[in-house]
Amino acid sequence: MSQSVADASLFRDRLTVNAISQYGPIIGLVGLYVAFALLNDRFLTVGNQVNVLQQVSIIGIMAIGVTFPILCAEIDLSIAQVMEVSGLTIATLAVGARLFEGFAVPVPLAILAGLALGAAFGTVSGYVTARFGVPSFMTTLAMLFLADGFGLIVSNNRPIIGLPESITAIGGSSVFGFPSIVLVFLSLLIVSQLILSYTKFGLYIYAIGGDRTAAERMGINVMAVRLGTLVISGVFAAIAGLVTLGRLGSAVPTMGASLLLPPIAAVILGGADLFGGSGNMVGTLIGVLILGVLGNGLNLMGVDPSGRLVAQGIVLMLAVLANVVGQD
Repeated sequence: MSQSVADASLFRDRLTVNAISQYGPIIGLVGLYVAFALLNDRFLTVGNQVNVLQQVSIIGIMAIGVTFPILCAEIDLSIAQVMEVSGLTIATLAVGARLFEGFAVPVPLAILAGLALGAAFGTVSGYVTARFGVPSFMTTLAMLFLADGFGLIVSNNRPIIGLPESITAIGGSSVFGFPSIVLVFLSLLIVSQLILSYTKFGLYIYAIGGDRTAAERMGINVMAVRLGTLVISGVFAAIAGLVTLGRLGSAVPTMGASLLLPPIAAVILGGADLFGGSGNMVGTLIGVLILGVLGNGLNLMGVDPSGRLVAQGIVLMLAVLANVVGQD
């Protein structure tokens, strides 16, 4: 009898932990909205909410990309530098400056070159990881330094100005009064969720993240899928670099600074399993919004940057704790 009572108690505790892990992100986001709405009457205005979406769009695009390898039990630490070098490459090619002095190319070709560069970094790190079994933590860390160095070479460590309007419009214009950068972010989010939900590639990502050995026995090409997730992460980082050009109006060698951890943090805040196999793009969106709403709300309340960083650190620690405990 006592054993049955103990088992029932353990089941209830386990159910509670699982519920917190599963529904914690959305509860946290709603809680932040309620709290800041009560504390500041400007928070829920349409203008401020659009501002929040603008502020999180670059991080959001990078978070979407890095969600793919995280679901596959991998990680990409090179996203900020790949974003930076891709944006710098697009800018220098489009205006014929710095490394490509006198070799300006049409804007579409410059954009393709930047996206291809992002894919190339992802391909190299993905191939070394999948083919030779080197942890993606190490391969993408190496790509971080390579991309950072190449970015300095491409730009000669100087800003690139005078970008064509056709480039800056992608991330710096409005469509029917709505920021184009937000439309890019939400469009990529929808497409990515469709890939995860309705393609074999998406199914294989979850299978490999859940149990790589079992996935191999099922006949899944584990190497190709693992490589593919890191290529996707590189391409999305390059897209983030492209829209950043419009957001800033120029290409700056340091535009990737401080953008490595927030996208990864957003994915974890959204409830994705740190060890792969669980998560989705809706969760990533929630995580991105938690970061954005927290920063925006504290800023409206007059909290200085150091205080905002402390608050974000506390929230992330709680999210990681719930994530890990929920998997035990």
